[in-house]
Amino acid sequence: MTAERMRRDDDESVGCPIGLRVLGPVTFERRGIRSPMGGPKAQQVLAVLAANRGRSVSADLLIDAVWGDEAPRSATATLQSHVSRLRAVLGPEIAIGRQGGGYMIDVPDSGIDAARFETLLQRSRQVAAADAAPLLAEALGLWRGSAFADHADLYPVRPEAVRLDELRLVATEQWASASLECGDAASVVSELESLVERHPFRERFWVLLMLGLHRTGRQAEALRRANELRRRLREEVGLDVSAQVRELEQHILADDPSLGSPARVSPPGTAVAARLLGSTSFVGRDPEVVELVEALGNHAVVTVTGPGGVGKTRLALRSAAKVADESGIDVTLVELATLRDPAGVARVVAHALDIQQRQYRTLDETIVEYLAPRRGLLVLDNCEHLTDTVAPFVDRLRSCCPELRILATSRQPLGLAGEFVSVLMPLALPSFDAATCKDVQASPAAQLFVARAQTAVPQFALSDENARSVAEICRRLEGLPLGVELAAARLRAMGVDALAERLAQRVQSLGQLQRSSDGRHRTLVDLVRWSYDLLDPTAQQVFAQLAVFAGGFDLDAVSAVCDVEGDGVSADTVDILADLVEQSMVILVERRVPRYRLLEPLREFALDRLTDDGRLLAAEARHLDFFLGLAERGAVGLDTPDEAIWSARLDRNFENFRAAVLGAARAGDADRALRVVAALRELGFRRVQYEVMAWADAAVAIPGADAHPAYATVLGVCGYGHWVRGDLEDAIRLARAALDAGPGDESVSGLPERVLANAHFYLGDPDEALRWMDQLLRAARRARDAARLAHALYMRSVAQTSIGDTVRGAVLAGEARAAAASVGSGTALAQAGYALGLALEGTDQDEALGHLETAARFAAEAGNRWIEAFALTEVHSLRARRGEHVAGLAGFGEVVRTWYRGGDWANQWLSLRHVFGVLVDLGAFEVAAVLYGALTAAGAAHALPFEPADAQRLDAIVVDLRSLLGNAYFVAAVRRGASMTDSEIVEYLIDQIDELAGPGGH
Repeated sequence: MTAERMRRDDDESVGCPIGLRVLGPVTFERRGIRSPMGGPKAQQVLAVLAANRGRSVSADLLIDAVWGDEAPRSATATLQSHVSRLRAVLGPEIAIGRQGGGYMIDVPDSGIDAARFETLLQRSRQVAAADAAPLLAEALGLWRGSAFADHADLYPVRPEAVRLDELRLVATEQWASASLECGDAASVVSELESLVERHPFRERFWVLLMLGLHRTGRQAEALRRANELRRRLREEVGLDVSAQVRELEQHILADDPSLGSPARVSPPGTAVAARLLGSTSFVGRDPEVVELVEALGNHAVVTVTGPGGVGKTRLALRSAAKVADESGIDVTLVELATLRDPAGVARVVAHALDIQQRQYRTLDETIVEYLAPRRGLLVLDNCEHLTDTVAPFVDRLRSCCPELRILATSRQPLGLAGEFVSVLMPLALPSFDAATCKDVQASPAAQLFVARAQTAVPQFALSDENARSVAEICRRLEGLPLGVELAAARLRAMGVDALAERLAQRVQSLGQLQRSSDGRHRTLVDLVRWSYDLLDPTAQQVFAQLAVFAGGFDLDAVSAVCDVEGDGVSADTVDILADLVEQSMVILVERRVPRYRLLEPLREFALDRLTDDGRLLAAEARHLDFFLGLAERGAVGLDTPDEAIWSARLDRNFENFRAAVLGAARAGDADRALRVVAALRELGFRRVQYEVMAWADAAVAIPGADAHPAYATVLGVCGYGHWVRGDLEDAIRLARAALDAGPGDESVSGLPERVLANAHFYLGDPDEALRWMDQLLRAARRARDAARLAHALYMRSVAQTSIGDTVRGAVLAGEARAAAASVGSGTALAQAGYALGLALEGTDQDEALGHLETAARFAAEAGNRWIEAFALTEVHSLRARRGEHVAGLAGFGEVVRTWYRGGDWANQWLSLRHVFGVLVDLGAFEVAAVLYGALTAAGAAHALPFEPADAQRLDAIVVDLRSLLGNAYFVAAVRRGASMTDSEIVEYLIDQIDELAGPGGH
């Protein structure tokens, strides 16, 4: 390799698309899209060559590594065939040549993720911590699993795989250290918590975790972690901790200022807005950003208007990011473009806010109640087709939420009194006499064209020779940013002069257009049509059918949903999408698992084509079929060791599921609507996405639904929805109706029994609750369903512990662990661990805490927010009982917020009852009395699964509290709490927790 080539590789190794990926499964990607490489043997050949990059690998070694003692006689010929196949896939960027009787892969540093990783790691060591942290984060972001994944055990691969895995750990240590040095302790601690569990004998992770805990004000927990490391080392390997750990302990005990103090945490809105902005440059809108930021400081409602493609969304997000950065408020983006039913506005807003409908509230009321006390910025994007619904909704929010700001984008104003309207004009154009590079580059429209042209053709540069053509292109497109970007993408196929000429012909064929909003829109539509016309017929049909997706989509979805003249196009989907991305007709929003979306003006055009061709209904039907199949596969996958993967994949497609099930309900398709809901019920429960319960209500109301086999299960979902909102009477009624609708005395799903058991426990009737749990357990055993059995045993164990029989509770928890082990899902393991920890709390608090913390970790890794919050409730309660009152109370803050966002009042009251005891222990007597009043008014002071000893302890605490406050003050505080609404008591407690557990509190 020449010195010039090496220098070029080094320059290009950062920021270029990755080709060969070995930091995880061995794959090859071109423009972010995975290329098929053949069967596993071909992949093994590639793995061996990649692991020995730059060295010749003999044919004999390759054959031995791939086939071992089972090599066929045709192994040499087969190897040659695999190599030939790989050359075709990898070329021309990567070559496999013959050298000395063997094969050698020639891949530049810019073409393999391992080299990119090592370059970033090396650069991070040459800069300050503030610059090192993002470099290391980028480096670690390249990893998708262990190096070479399934091929790491091949003996010619193993040394390189081990070396890279070790470098990954080193990079992780350096990233955590740099992030702590930059004051980012809060976000680093959660990652380190996981790392010490995965690498329990890597002491550096423990040291960094202790330091991070100290800097977030959790000194007691930092010391507990040191003791945990000491115990593990002694019991498992017979060693003691290093001098570094002992020294750090002493510094923490002394509260040594040299360790650093808690740093300011970045506002949540900043991170959200930055993530939404994307990585492309933002050109020519600085004055508009200043105007919008100032307007948001003075007006409750600001609307950005303008034609499609003028850049309203990007301007809104850039302005939102600046507001978040300057004021620290939360930013929530609500994307309304793909919503067709105006009645769904509240659902989309609630999903974006991550809240669910609350007890005795409509969804609109829930949103208002949630936002009323908060400072925040709500960005409502693409409102024009929903103005009649959005305008009154925004008006209500403005009236009831004094600290809320609303930034809308729409092609027309919302029409509200006091609304600040910013009309966004196209980018400023080069003057008509602009002829030189200097003249043209002063124009924002030309600046954007050049930036996007260099993305399409890296060697492109503005010059005096092409300045006139660039100016002409910008003028023909009237400065519309989306038009400029689409045109720039065409430079891959033609020169800038030819592009200018083609655009002139297109516009002249339509006649002279006036410079009006309508004219600009027609100009954009014509450019989109031109870009569309340049696609081949297959790509045109695929592009049109992409309009049926709500939000993003991946390759599998496109392959299944997009159909060309009745013939599936799955074999060509990768190439078609790659072409659409190259032409800027589709944008790639995620590279690791390639995911795509359409910008709204392009989606509108695609939808028009699909409708005009008469293919909309057929595409929607395929969309529904695909997401029904995905939901049903996901329902199975959630009860496997791959739960986390399935949970994330299902959650990514939540908008598509919403469109599918509500579309089926509108069409009266009871079969598919019921099946989607039945399949997604566990996703809704586990991720606290209770909107699925609203889908259940819509599905069971479809005429003929009651004759469907899934009707009883979905009716059980409806009952569960009422249970979590605290509507116990309707929960019991619906659960019994679900049992009556089933095939026998026991349900197929176990849901009705689950609802009835929970509801009766809440009502203080443990005998009836246990009867239903026993039926749930019997049915699970008869069904021979390990996942159902694990869940039933978990519930039965918790119930047994709650009535005071902790020995039997522990036995049942052990059975639950055995069942969970056969299932392998994080949820099953977390539930079993939670049950065992609960049963052991009274006899061995150390062991109980270990099981509960492990349960919370399993749940978090699986994406199960519900059981994670359950486990953390006990973790924080137990820590408080062990004397860590401030840490326990601080931890309860997030648990309370989880239930509050989810509208899960049944579990909220259980958590708040634990908070009550911690408040008393901390001496916050008045706050505790107010909470006790709310608990009593809600009937939650002694109901729910609650161990008798804890009930007695609560009674004793109340007696002491009355004495400490005095009867008159106690009664007044209790009355105050009893008079509060559910939301008021939670908001009050969150404020009190933040104050008491913060730096200036106890």
